[in-house]
Amino acid sequence: MKESSHNVKSENKRRTFLKQLLTGSVATLAFPAFANSGSDHTRSKIPQGGDVLDERYWEMVKKQFTVPSHLMMVNAANLCPSPYIINELVAAAMKDLAKDVSFQFRHQFAEKRAISLEKLSQFIGVVKEEIGIVRNATEGNSIIVNGLDFKPGDEILVWEQNHPSNGIAWEQRAKRNGFVVKKIAVPAFPKSPDELLAPFAKAITSKTRLITFSHISNTSGIALPAKEICQLAKSKRILTLVDGAQSLGMMDLNLKDMGCDFYTASTHKWLMGPLENGILYVSKEHVEHLWPNVISAGWKDTSASVDEKLCVLGQRNETTPFVLPETLEFHQSIGKRIIEQRVRKLNTYLKEQVQAKLPQATFVSPLSPDMSGGIVSINFPGKQPQELYQKLYEVHGIACSATGGVLLSPHIYNTLEDMDKVVAALASLTA
Repeated sequence: MKESSHNVKSENKRRTFLKQLLTGSVATLAFPAFANSGSDHTRSKIPQGGDVLDERYWEMVKKQFTVPSHLMMVNAANLCPSPYIINELVAAAMKDLAKDVSFQFRHQFAEKRAISLEKLSQFIGVVKEEIGIVRNATEGNSIIVNGLDFKPGDEILVWEQNHPSNGIAWEQRAKRNGFVVKKIAVPAFPKSPDELLAPFAKAITSKTRLITFSHISNTSGIALPAKEICQLAKSKRILTLVDGAQSLGMMDLNLKDMGCDFYTASTHKWLMGPLENGILYVSKEHVEHLWPNVISAGWKDTSASVDEKLCVLGQRNETTPFVLPETLEFHQSIGKRIIEQRVRKLNTYLKEQVQAKLPQATFVSPLSPDMSGGIVSINFPGKQPQELYQKLYEVHGIACSATGGVLLSPHIYNTLEDMDKVVAALASLTA
């Protein structure tokens, strides 16, 4: 059968994008310079041979996103914009699907899902059978919470700063099955990774079966020493679940090196990918010990891979995982390590400017780069975070969050000049 014209156009667009990425780095790509409306496709180029730490480079990276100039997104901890090409590929895939919902046409989504699993596994240093595509980190956490067998008397250690899907969810499960959930607190302003590790080590008993924690807190920005916690747990035959919602795409990760048993994350945060996608990692020796939460058509009891055993949902929006390979290509074209360095630089610079120009501010996040990730949370005397968060957007067009403080999480589509504007905006609202 002759291939449909709309399918050919979409595939050509994808191939063109990949060809651009694979024939060079982002430093050699042409980016669209968007006007306020986001519709001006005049092209400009990144300076050739420039240091990637040069602000000119990051100005050009910023132009790969369609955020208009009167707005600034500083809320990567919640939701990131995707590069314009990712948005276009998703829109094209949805448009194509609307024209042809046949089994024959939709077969390409299954093929692309297999490619996505392969590339995701390579991205985080595991094998593809250990990875599944879920809708977000919350769904991944729920699969682990409800999939493991625990009995009365077993103990689960839960960091008190965990996301509700990895905190409250365990408490609800404990009510049903009778095991014990112990909340672990860490110092608000740790001086070393050992101070973050010690409370977990102290809480372990002979009844401890699982330690579960957010890699980076979405409220304080504290980054736990994940590898050290996982090593400690493994030495005592204790399982570990790491919620990586704030580390996937922000950090240069290798899960085999980290040593966790389970890892969950979303692609719409620091990875800057499409909505309704996440990853679930289960170390291969534990796949057979997990009960599936959902069973639908196509599920088999003999399935050995995470995606086939635990992530079968029936109908879902397959046009977004369809572009995960291109999302990863974009990320890797810049470089995982370079992205982590850039996020840490933005984070550190923002803290320094707040300290210098807003001395009345108090930090919720650790000041040390070694103790934190990409999140800066601050408070101001006599000012409610919710009020400041709202005014930052209404008056200055700055999108952030108000979880425990004014929570700012800049990413590679932000510049140092943007951080200066954030500090100036806060100064005007707290004077």
